[in-house]
Amino acid sequence: MISYNKTWLSNLRIQAEARKDLRQGLITNTEFITITEKYPVGFYSPNILVRVGLFMLTFIIIAFTFGLLSLIASSAIIETGGWLFFLGLVVYALLEILITSNYHYRSGVDDALLFLSGWFFVIAFSIWLHNDSSFYIMLSGIVFVLCLYFTLRFADMLATAICCAAFFSLVFYSWIRIEPIGLSTVQFVIMLVSAAIYWLIYVNRNEKAFADYKNCIVVAQVICLLTLYAAGNYYIVQTLSDELHGQTKAISLGAFFWMWTIVLPFVYICFGIKKKNVILLRIGLLLVAAAAVTFRTYYHIFPLDVTLTVVAAIILGVVYLVTKYLKTPKNGFTLAEPTEAHLMDNLRIESLAVAQTFSHAPSAPADKGTKFGGGDFGGGGSSDSF
Repeated sequence: MISYNKTWLSNLRIQAEARKDLRQGLITNTEFITITEKYPVGFYSPNILVRVGLFMLTFIIIAFTFGLLSLIASSAIIETGGWLFFLGLVVYALLEILITSNYHYRSGVDDALLFLSGWFFVIAFSIWLHNDSSFYIMLSGIVFVLCLYFTLRFADMLATAICCAAFFSLVFYSWIRIEPIGLSTVQFVIMLVSAAIYWLIYVNRNEKAFADYKNCIVVAQVICLLTLYAAGNYYIVQTLSDELHGQTKAISLGAFFWMWTIVLPFVYICFGIKKKNVILLRIGLLLVAAAAVTFRTYYHIFPLDVTLTVVAAIILGVVYLVTKYLKTPKNGFTLAEPTEAHLMDNLRIESLAVAQTFSHAPSAPADKGTKFGGGDFGGGGSSDSF
């Protein structure tokens, strides 16, 4: 399903693990070079500055080119939605050709083409559906399906985020149409759905079938956790209730939503510590600030800047104490950067290096001049601490 070369994607993961082990001193530079030669990657992936530049350049070229074509076509009788849909197809075709022929991978050009393709499609469907009574439901469903395809096809993180947002939007607008319970129960439905989706993603996150979608899985988990919190945040519930009912009134179960607003971030933090899950931990810390802002919106005990300063000081104090406490590893927790000993295929980087070193088959072109040895242990140049 994925458009990029799967072998190169696998090799890219191996090289990333090897680079991590090189930084940590687990392998030597010679062994790292050996691994990269054994598992080459042919993608064109420039650095971030070039990537941003190519994104902007591609966006400008497409805008001017399609703008000129649109001016030429404006004299003909062409339906606007159909024309935009056609432009989306053209951009998508360029994207596929660029990836399969020129091997672009996160180069900025493919990012721009993917963004523009989706934008043209969404605008086209918006024009076609703008008079439909179920406009938001239909558009949310279309955006969800489109971005789900883009996620599966290109493993794009932005497409994943929009896909998740469109899915929850679809659930929201579909549920509030159910009379008479829709308006009063939509918060709980979003809570249940976001929790269920997060659980499904979490338990299946290490499946080999999803090896090429690791970053997308992280994005999806973050969106689900934020949605779960937002569905019960008192300020958001109050605002949505006022919008949906057309009047300002006290919400029912206010105490429950206040408890949800204040307690859930600490629940995230506790589970993040217990499960050693950095996503839960960081989202929980972020939402502590959101809970403080929400509380300050209704109860003006301190000015907003003072409230945020106090909360930040508390968090920094906790971080400092934990840092001091974990200078010596305790109960499986440490300040050291986590290391992953296994790759996706459960092969150790060390094993790859040793196997390649002792292999009789040539692993690299002769003109590379790679030489092994030099260490005081039989690990292809590695030291006895390897």
